[in-house]
Amino acid sequence: MTTATHDQLKAVLAAAEALLSARADEMVTVEEWASLARAVAGATGCKAADLLGERDLMAVAEERLAWDEHTDGPLPGSDL
Repeated sequence: MTTATHDQLKAVLAAAEALLSARADEMVTVEEWASLARAVAGATGCKAADLLGERDLMAVAEERLAWDEHTDGPLPGSDL
């Protein structure tokens, strides 16, 4: 197994960021979507909530997914 190069990792990250910004057709579950946002956030130093739209954040809250507002960012209606 080969180790990914920096350029390969940057390409994967760019693809994931593009996917996050193009979720109009709802082809994945909100749980899968939140996991992808967390992965990209971890690699870029931002919070998952910064990468998700209002609709997705509301879905996370409504479905009561595991969500750490200090790590992942505030959900709609929170005091953070």
